[in-house]
Amino acid sequence: MNQNERTAESGGIFISNDVIASIAINAAKDVDGVSGFASKTPGINSATNPKDGALKSVRVVSLDNEIKIQIYIRVKSGVNIQTVSMAIQRSIKNAVQGMTGKVVSKVNVSVQGIDFDAPTQLKANS
Repeated sequence: MNQNERTAESGGIFISNDVIASIAINAAKDVDGVSGFASKTPGINSATNPKDGALKSVRVVSLDNEIKIQIYIRVKSGVNIQTVSMAIQRSIKNAVQGMTGKVVSKVNVSVQGIDFDAPTQLKANS
């Protein structure tokens, strides 16, 4: 008997980690100062599918009624990284808890880079 069959028999709901990752991505991209998402650092168990896109920027660990999330982002230049990271943590926690009803115990934000604006060319005043 697989996980989905046990869940169906007990009358519960199984929420995929990919769904939770999608909720986290959507919550984080609305935070001012986030310029994009980065691929998570490769590890021993990180077999990612290239079709996953932004989902490979999030790692979700679900244990019973508790969720831990790791997200890898890039920030815009000139923003306060700590402020942006804290806003991402709040946004993800509120979105995931609100949509799933599960407790988010930890949201780790890893800043993988800063996206600097393209240099502007000086205009000659004539």
